[in-house]
Amino acid sequence: MDSLYSRYSSALLSLAIVENKVNDYKDAIKDLLTIFKSEEKIEKYLESYFVSEEDKYSFIEELTKKYKLKHLGPFLKLLVHKHRFFIFDKIAKEFILEANESLGILEGFIYSVNPLSELEIKKVSESVSKKMNQTVELKNLIDERLIGGIKVVVHDHVFDGSIKGKLENLKNNLNERRNTK
Repeated sequence: MDSLYSRYSSALLSLAIVENKVNDYKDAIKDLLTIFKSEEKIEKYLESYFVSEEDKYSFIEELTKKYKLKHLGPFLKLLVHKHRFFIFDKIAKEFILEANESLGILEGFIYSVNPLSELEIKKVSESVSKKMNQTVELKNLIDERLIGGIKVVVHDHVFDGSIKGKLENLKNNLNERRNTK
């Protein structure tokens, strides 16, 4: 994908690799995504034409100093300067994908009827990572059709521990037995 946001995310990844802090940058970007989603005023402030660049730069310096990452603040300032901060969320999501690929981390989804806690997601991620012999990060999605249990999908691997999946397996087994008679 050669989009504008993928070029920005690739540039940031290159800087993170040079600094040997890809995981730290990924964590900081995830944290900033959460902050910006919970406080929409911040994005509006950084996108505003009525606020001076100097004020925006000061805000960014204050916001990013806790991460202690050399290129994070200047990267966000560049987005502000180029009037491209409105695509930060797309850049961030692309960056996380690229960083995970660089770190050898697989991404997947854990489907459940109700939202899972961070601890539950972590435990399932660890279990799936052991089965696949590779680090896996899971995102929880709600699927009310499952009836109960969970279903994990990582690329082309499906681990179905849902009640719906078990019922479908039972149905298929019964149909196979009937067809062999």
